Amino acid sequence: MKAPSSRAARMAALLGAAVLSSVAVVGVSSPAFAADLGTLTITPTSGSVGSGVDDATPMFTSAATSAACPTGYGTNAVAKVGPVGGPYNNLNKIGSDNNYDAGPFSLGTNRSMARALGGVPANGNYEIVIQCSGEILGDNPNYFRAPIKVNNGTWTVAGVVVAEPTTTTLAASPAGTAAYGAPVTLTATVTPSAATGTVAFKRGATTVGTAPVSGGTASLAASNLPIGTLSLTAVFTPAGSDYAGSTSAAVSYEITAPVGGASGSQTILADVAPGAFSLGLAGDTVNLTGGVVGGQATGGLNKATVTDLRGTNAGWNLVGQVQDFANGGTQIPGDNLGWAPNAAKVDASGTVVAGATAAPGTGSGLGSARTLCKADSGASAGVFECGAGLTLDIPDSAVPGSYAATLTLTLA
Repeated sequence: MKAPSSRAARMAALLGAAVLSSVAVVGVSSPAFAADLGTLTITPTSGSVGSGVDDATPMFTSAATSAACPTGYGTNAVAKVGPVGGPYNNLNKIGSDNNYDAGPFSLGTNRSMARALGGVPANGNYEIVIQCSGEILGDNPNYFRAPIKVNNGTWTVAGVVVAEPTTTTLAASPAGTAAYGAPVTLTATVTPSAATGTVAFKRGATTVGTAPVSGGTASLAASNLPIGTLSLTAVFTPAGSDYAGSTSAAVSYEITAPVGGASGSQTILADVAPGAFSLGLAGDTVNLTGGVVGGQATGGLNKATVTDLRGTNAGWNLVGQVQDFANGGTQIPGDNLGWAPNAAKVDASGTVVAGATAAPGTGSGLGSARTLCKADSGASAGVFECGAGLTLDIPDSAVPGSYAATLTLTLA
């Protein structure tokens, strides 16, 4: 519920407005349509008109306006339906948010089209409208509008294409049974016959083959059906949006063993448990060399091995962060350590990506957590190796000596 505005504020808005004008929408894509106050977007775009005056099924979920009610007409708003040009009957209780002129809004319904109109409407053109009214100015003479069409008990927003339903039936020849290896002709009949597209012939969830629909039928000769009792279906997929898809009822079919032969079957079961998600390090100590006051010390990070055999392909990220380097009471900031990461697959179906270079001593060093390597969701399975070249910037004020710091790698 929007916060109500005060009567004094509303009167000030009215007195300060030089001109009250309606909003005209020039170009609006379906299912919104131009109207004198604006447009309505209806959700859903089609539905049943209802069974009669006692039917209380809401006509639609939401009618959203393209603009606010005109200034001074924001006290009440109501959704209505009726023939083009009126008269219109209410589809819901009158809303009283007192702020409908503050911005676009939406209203729902609590009754069917048939109940609002007092009976099942005849086929033809109608309108859904929203009317705005003000406490002082009364009803605004203009509306937000959405044209609709009624056809055989169903209303549809004008301009919205509703796919025509189809039915698909399946027949197999020879009927009922065939010997293993013998061709079986599968024929699907799609109604209406004007529908075009393809039919997938299925054995359970397995597609046996596909065929185009021509003149309402599609056929396939299958000689690869396995021995046993099969459940066959035909699934029609339309070529465009004029017709809906459909699936036939299942047809039970028996493929028998060839004469003089025998066959049997066994079901093979295997339980697969999730594997490791782990981090391994090739060592726990790195010696940086070449360090002099005011210069740099360099070295290489011990290889980190990431194993992701969880079976989820959920992705992972390996980050590192270092403490400040200490030599007794003297320190070198951890941010003075930088790295240039590298990464490679060892045995993986996924893909590993090296993290960005972290430059030492620039505020983007390893004093904060930085990515060493990562694998994105959907491509993280396998075993990977990640490493980095390390560079430590040594301040010109550093006291000579042996400095140490702990670099922590975290896999998540």
